[in-house]
Amino acid sequence: MSAIYILWLRELKRYTRSRAQIVASLGQPMLYLLVLGFGLGPVFKRAGNGNYFQFVAPGVISMSVLFSSIFSAWACSGIASSAF
Repeated sequence: MSAIYILWLRELKRYTRSRAQIVASLGQPMLYLLVLGFGLGPVFKRAGNGNYFQFVAPGVISMSVLFSSIFSAWACSGIASSAF
């Protein structure tokens, strides 16, 4: 259990030091929810009684969790440092 905690702490420190990664991981979901929500929200209302945020929010959250876990696993495995 301590090895998992050490890896988690290392990745948390690496994440907080990278401003670009923080902006990208928070900016992309906000782009989908806010910018596209204002643009596509009226289309959902005209098509039926649907709500854009209720339709897209679960997918955006799942996508964010999936990509974060993939990039963390990629960094932990050492592929990132040996690929370039």
